[in-house]
Amino acid sequence: MEEFKLRGTNVIGIELIVGENFNLQKVKSFLKEKEQLLKGARFIISVENRELKEEELEELLEFLKGLSGITFCGFKTNVKANRELCIKFNVPCDLLTEKSEGGRASTEEVKIVRKTLRSGEKVTSTGDLIIMGDVNPGAEVEAGGNVYVMGSVRGFVRAGIGKREGEVRAVYFEAPRLEICGKTAEFERKEHYINFRAKVKEGKLKIDHLKRGA
Repeated sequence: MEEFKLRGTNVIGIELIVGENFNLQKVKSFLKEKEQLLKGARFIISVENRELKEEELEELLEFLKGLSGITFCGFKTNVKANRELCIKFNVPCDLLTEKSEGGRASTEEVKIVRKTLRSGEKVTSTGDLIIMGDVNPGAEVEAGGNVYVMGSVRGFVRAGIGKREGEVRAVYFEAPRLEICGKTAEFERKEHYINFRAKVKEGKLKIDHLKRGA
């Protein structure tokens, strides 16, 4: 039986499925072997029936930073402790609530949308929201938690509704404005950013990005 499985496409996203026999060094070796295959892809790691250690997650995240041309989008897991650990490290994590302890859903929703949002479409989540596509002009995104867009943001994003801290991340950002925790940031229409991150912490809005040409 294979230790790892890859599922998906480079266009929509690729998921690496790792079972309970999680071995960090084997995962790193496998990903290194598949680096060219994964290049240009949005990438998720699914860990089932295995609680990760803090040092394992830290080492894995550092390793993923060194993989060329791969956009790491976070984790999927059916272990609540893994979700809590990811929150500590500020990493997106979709909790598979149908397999969680007692079969009960988490009180904080984590939603993954595997498509591009077109004009007129609106997506909401009471918790974190991960979009495996673009947010086109005229589309709206609202979340009580953080918003992670693994494509371009050209529509309106509102995150951290009713909270004091929150963030928005996007591979590309070209929208005229966004809102986090009630604080609004506005941008010139000609501004285009890559590896965009906007975060509200301790009442202050901070924006990090790399500017690219118009």
